[in-house]
Amino acid sequence: MPEGIYNEDSAFLTRVKDAVAEQERLSLRVDELKGILKKQEKDVQSEANSIRDEIESTVKKRRSEVEDGYDKQISAVKSKKKKAEAEKEKRIDAGKASRIKEESKEHVEDSKEAEKEMKKLFRKEGVPKFARSKLFYVLFMPESPAEYGMMLFCYAMIFAGCPAIVTCLARWIFMRDASDKTKTILSIMIPAVMIILALLIIFLIYVKVKSRYLKTLRLGRKYRNMISKNDRRIREIKRSVENDDDESIYDVSDVNERIEVIAGEEEDLRDQKSATLKTFDEETAGELKREIEERRNPRLHELQEQRDNTSAELEATEKALQEKSLEISQNYTSRLGEDFLKQDKLEDLLSILQSGQAETISGAIAYYRNPGKDTKNEN
Repeated sequence: MPEGIYNEDSAFLTRVKDAVAEQERLSLRVDELKGILKKQEKDVQSEANSIRDEIESTVKKRRSEVEDGYDKQISAVKSKKKKAEAEKEKRIDAGKASRIKEESKEHVEDSKEAEKEMKKLFRKEGVPKFARSKLFYVLFMPESPAEYGMMLFCYAMIFAGCPAIVTCLARWIFMRDASDKTKTILSIMIPAVMIILALLIIFLIYVKVKSRYLKTLRLGRKYRNMISKNDRRIREIKRSVENDDDESIYDVSDVNERIEVIAGEEEDLRDQKSATLKTFDEETAGELKREIEERRNPRLHELQEQRDNTSAELEATEKALQEKSLEISQNYTSRLGEDFLKQDKLEDLLSILQSGQAETISGAIAYYRNPGKDTKNEN
């Protein structure tokens, strides 16, 4: 720029004004393109995410459908297998029950015969029917350690457990609103009466039954021991049969064959499921992905192209803005100053020149700063 720039006229200011206007236009366009580019990038990302989500959901759904189809078939086969196993267990249980009945038949007959003879003996001697029971012999004529243990337990319940339970129930149900004194009295009376009654009953049984029919009861003890021995032997047979895992003695070979066939079907289905899912993961999933991409990618590419075009335009506009800003900085800013590189002030300076109030830019600036001063002859 020549040194006499301040002697330039309105044509120079017009060039400056045009340059500043172009700079402002480019700056506005840069801001506009940045906004457009931001939205386009968002649209591209949204479309890409939508494609990815569709691929993932479609692959997941199709794989689940394949898996569910096989699972239903496997479940049906497992149900058949379960029914066959239940049939097998039913046959084995029936076989074991028949075996127990057969192996314990002799002991059952012996016990029935002993019961019959004991009943006949007691009836002949006039002994009460309840004296034949196992409980009677436990309470009044125990022999084995087990019977002594049962006797102690029964007497503990008769003289302690039952009175305590009845007293607690009575206090909870019938004595809620009674006074503390009444509760205390009844809590003593109830167990006392029960214990006295129990002692009286036991005493009467002891005197009227045990002492009176002791000889017959001792004979009955032999029958009772025989019955207990047979019962123990029957329990041993039952335990032995139930713990015997040998299935060959029961008629379950056809069921075992059926279970084996069903198990093979289940294994085949599992192998097919595994192979199908492997094929799906290695091939079908890729085909589904390609099909979706072929259908959706044109729109994505269109959005990407729009974004790329906007990006290229933004880059060119930013470069033009940079060049224009450099041009203004080199040619005008250092001479006019930053304050006068604005549209309104440049308009004011042009108006001063065009109105004849100044002949040069320096005169127009002087007049702008001091409107009352004559600046026509200033350089």
